Amino acid sequence: MTNTYLMTLLFTLGFSISVNAHQQKQYETDFLYRTIIETVQEVDFERMGSTYHPDAVIVTSKKSTPIKSVLKRWKKEGEQLEKDGGFARVKFRFLKRIVNETTSFESGIYRYSMVDKLGTEQVFYAHFEDLNVKKDGKWLTIMEHQTKSATEQEWNDLSDWN
Repeated sequence: MTNTYLMTLLFTLGFSISVNAHQQKQYETDFLYRTIIETVQEVDFERMGSTYHPDAVIVTSKKSTPIKSVLKRWKKEGEQLEKDGGFARVKFRFLKRIVNETTSFESGIYRYSMVDKLGTEQVFYAHFEDLNVKKDGKWLTIMEHQTKSATEQEWNDLSDWN
């Protein structure tokens, strides 16, 4: 009887550990990424801008640009897409997340898709690295580094998030 109880207990503990290992850990910065997802969907670039530090920069393989300039371009493109009957979506998957009380470094791949009024989807995958800071209780991106294009296979290799 004792052996049966012990075996059941060990099986249950092992199963619980296995299930928990596959669940995504929650981070304080999750709200930041969920807000970005929502603002793309809602074509709300003012709110999107509030997720960035006022001095934030976007870094690509070719240049570094203040977020204020990039947001103007994104707003123009997003509003035109909506006017033409299309929409855009963004999703994130993470490779590495280092988050403490006031700063974070997060890297992964984002999937940005645009769907035109006919339903034709264009998808772009990119590796990213973000540096975020917590200021007055709110997480803000201070640097977004879009390192290089990614493949759909690389995207699929990462765990789904949100």
